[in-house]
Amino acid sequence: PQQAFLKYLAFTWRLTFQEFRQVVEAERDLAIWGEPGLETWYHGNSVRFTGKKDFLNSLLRYLHGLRNLEKEYGEKPFSRPKKREKAQIVIQDTDKKIWGMCPVASEKTVCCNLRTIDAVENCIFGCSYCTIQTFYQDNIVFDDSFPEKLKSIELEKGRFYHFGTGQSSDSLAWGNRNGNLDALLEFARRNPNILLEFKTKSHNIDYFLQNDIPPNVVCSWSLNTPVVIANEEHFTADLQQRLNAARQVADRGIKVAFHFHPMVRYNGWKIDYPDIAASVLKCFDPTDVLFISFG
Repeated sequence: PQQAFLKYLAFTWRLTFQEFRQVVEAERDLAIWGEPGLETWYHGNSVRFTGKKDFLNSLLRYLHGLRNLEKEYGEKPFSRPKKREKAQIVIQDTDKKIWGMCPVASEKTVCCNLRTIDAVENCIFGCSYCTIQTFYQDNIVFDDSFPEKLKSIELEKGRFYHFGTGQSSDSLAWGNRNGNLDALLEFARRNPNILLEFKTKSHNIDYFLQNDIPPNVVCSWSLNTPVVIANEEHFTADLQQRLNAARQVADRGIKVAFHFHPMVRYNGWKIDYPDIAASVLKCFDPTDVLFISFG
């Protein structure tokens, strides 16, 4: 039915290829947003369109208005989707470079100039907004020569570097599988001029509670409201589990950090986000927390 109506619009308004593509994308957006389709909007529009230009401009205004509404999650969280099929874990030698700059870093951006280390390719979580799931194939790949590649990273003496391992997968969800945490902590010990950050949405902290951790390591948690976690951050630890894990790590004398992002504008966000901040203030002394970021 959607295709039939789109065909009707194409011939009624003699749409060009690009105009037709714009209308098709609008139909897909409406479906993804859970809104009624174009046919409902079109026939329910009380204003008669005076021509193709008026039709297209009216459609763009309608879409713009929807985009600027606060998202409505409803009283109950969406049920989490069926867990994805178990991906195959592969350990292999690759010729890929394991480190680089944050994609946002440049001379023209206000950026922390984070260096990223790809300790694992692909993630076991299913956050709806995350692009990791589109970067890699279904396999979860561990590089068998990861320790050697870490040793080959050349750093300037006397220069400070900030490295993070949360770009290609969650930093802690895998624990020390394939000896990755062992290799990373040894990398931190060899290079006291770096800050090595483990960014996570998990509560898998056993390794950090059972081993000596060098002082230039920080464990950071991406935090969000319970509503966003329930609806968007599928299969991750809940908010209290993340805060409890961070508290245990801090009690071991390891610095912790928090990332409040992505911040989602939904009905109730102005109340819920300050509530998270209050929870952090309740659990942590400022001296426990190395930094906080918002986005």
